[in-house]
Amino acid sequence: MIRASGVLLAVVLAVSLGDTKASAQAATGFCATPEQAARVQAFYRDNPGTMPVIAARRLDLPEATVVSGLPAEQSVGIAGAAFMDIWGAMRQWQAATFLIMKGENVFEVVSPVGTATPSKTSKYTNIAYEQPLRGHLRPDLYASIYAVALPGRNGAIPRGVLFYDASGASVFGAFISSDGPPPPASEIAKFDAVMALVKSRSPVCGGPSP
Repeated sequence: MIRASGVLLAVVLAVSLGDTKASAQAATGFCATPEQAARVQAFYRDNPGTMPVIAARRLDLPEATVVSGLPAEQSVGIAGAAFMDIWGAMRQWQAATFLIMKGENVFEVVSPVGTATPSKTSKYTNIAYEQPLRGHLRPDLYASIYAVALPGRNGAIPRGVLFYDASGASVFGAFISSDGPPPPASEIAKFDAVMALVKSRSPVCGGPSP
């Protein structure tokens, strides 16, 4: 029985590590080429404030490629395995606007970032029922995480964190600002801390073209 349990554990670990490795490899497959980065940056010069999901459709590019093609001061990405560290840093925000994409639909939920706890019985990470936003996530399937400070309209800078799956599509995003009044300096500083944390880790891509 002990030996069988050990074999089963080895199989589970191998599958889990295989999923993580596959997600990491998938993330690098969406790094923008110099030509794609030039297209992305030209698009944002003409269309400031556009959410990456819309930019991706108009450019006919995967969304992860779009954010990887922005200049380094506007977008930086790391592997999805860093989820818990990034989520923990986001918990310092007073509140976030969560953008949840499903097909052609976009849900917006304003909520503090709740406590995330990995399940002991499944692959889900559970968001505690302490805030309006609650749910069950699968961060083991996230290929990359990008912190973005997008070129905006009239000086507004949408700042947020986007989570991408192995297909290069965003699972959801969390923004501290968009087209409304700018957030207070204290909240911008908290976002900057998250972006600095992302920049301190090994990037998914070698860096977008300038």
